[in-house]
Amino acid sequence: MEAAKDKGIELVTNTEVTAVEGEPGNYRVALTHKPWYVDIDKCSGCGACVDVCPITMPHEWEQGLKARKAIYALFPQAAPLKYVIDREGCVECGLCMQVCGLDAVDLSQEPYTEEVEVGAIVVASGARVFDPSVIEQFHYGKFENVVTNMEFERICNAAGPTAGELVRPDGKHIHSIAFVQCVGSRDLSHNRWCSFFCCMAAVKGGRLVMEHAPGAEVMVFYNDLRACGKGFEELYTRSVEEGMKFVRSIPSVHVNWTSNNPIIVYEDPDESRVVSKEIDLVVLSCGLEPAEGTSQLAELLSLEKDAYGFLAERHPTDGVAETKRKGVFIAGICQGPKDIPDAATHGSAAAAKVGVFLSNGKPQRKCGEVDIRNSGGVEPEFPGGNGSGESGQDA
Repeated sequence: MEAAKDKGIELVTNTEVTAVEGEPGNYRVALTHKPWYVDIDKCSGCGACVDVCPITMPHEWEQGLKARKAIYALFPQAAPLKYVIDREGCVECGLCMQVCGLDAVDLSQEPYTEEVEVGAIVVASGARVFDPSVIEQFHYGKFENVVTNMEFERICNAAGPTAGELVRPDGKHIHSIAFVQCVGSRDLSHNRWCSFFCCMAAVKGGRLVMEHAPGAEVMVFYNDLRACGKGFEELYTRSVEEGMKFVRSIPSVHVNWTSNNPIIVYEDPDESRVVSKEIDLVVLSCGLEPAEGTSQLAELLSLEKDAYGFLAERHPTDGVAETKRKGVFIAGICQGPKDIPDAATHGSAAAAKVGVFLSNGKPQRKCGEVDIRNSGGVEPEFPGGNGSGESGQDA
């Protein structure tokens, strides 16, 4: 939202890059703008159109836990905060047109293409979450109260479908919960890599449950717990001390059809026996995969991919924000799984690299040097100096 307010930044949303030509420092990029079916220059975001729309559909932003209308805002912090019409759900009843006093609804919009000239390109196309329905032992999509970590995040969010109230999809309050780690990650049958953020996200989620429902039972089932980061190990230790239980085992999930409660079955390494336990909610900590369209984007920009399908950096130590194509940079989880702080750091690194690249050919100052390019060729006098660049006093 801050970027949308910055006059030096132009946000071009609902748009796809379809061609890239030119050379570093002078790229020509073809953009295909998809129709909103709403004139965003006229739309004030009042929401009157939403109130009268008769069509409801699963809301993607809310992970399908809440419905939306066929005309809707993508998410509460969208920039610009305007409305778009989902033509696959729209029945063209015309009610939104009738209530829009600004005449902003326009169902006749068509895609159009424009070409822009840019000096550099930063790819920050993100990733997608592994679909756990392909792992039969968890029965995701079949048992109502088995959710993904992304769905659980929306349940906990104060702006989410439950307004932050800890209730599971069938409406029952949560008093016992199990997090299952490495779903689709570190798995030879699916994805071999570690998705990095999941362990501490589960610890954070478990602590939220313990804070909102004192006395709640929280269990975390894991392969290896990876608490790598400042303060992460300490948070894990404190969580154990406060009652969070960590079990080194990957369970299967069944259900009690009478109560609709999930039943987790696992091998307890401490007791050396198989345990069956009924709880309120199972959260599958799903890992990250390359985003849909990553291969096409890599081909479009002539970029390399790593062994896992993510976009490859120029060098793993001194070129993590660069690609082997000069003038094209990468940022965030399109390069590989990261948590929020690391993704933000990677984005800052990419921005810095772009700044250096675009200033190429201009004299670069080293720390402590003075730029005299605009001083008429006269070297400035240093404070306390003699005008020759030497100090007037002994060091």
